Amino acid sequence: MVRSATLKKTAAAKADLRQVNVFTEERTSTRVASKKRAFAPKVETALKGQKSGLVPEGDVRLTANIRGDLHLKLKIRAAQERTTIGELIEQWVEGWK
Repeated sequence: MVRSATLKKTAAAKADLRQVNVFTEERTSTRVASKKRAFAPKVETALKGQKSGLVPEGDVRLTANIRGDLHLKLKIRAAQERTTIGELIEQWVEGWK
C-alpha cells in the first residue's frame, strides 16, 4: 500500500500564491473590460483613394456566412466583372423592387 505524503505550505509559499491570485484577478478583470469594448467596434474611415482595410465614409462593414462553393462563385464573378464582392452585393440589393 502506498501512502501519500502531505506537504505543508510554508508562509513564503502562501505569500507567493496570494501574489499569483492577485495578478490573475487583475489580468482577468482587465480582459473582461477589454472584451466589453470589443463589442463597440471602432470604425476608421478611409482616406480618399485608399481602399485596403478601412471602411469608406458612408459605408458599413458587413459580415456574412455562406457556403464555400457559393463564395468561390462570387469571387470568380467579381473577378470576371473586374469589381468587388461588395459592389456585386450592392447591385443585387439595389435591383430589389
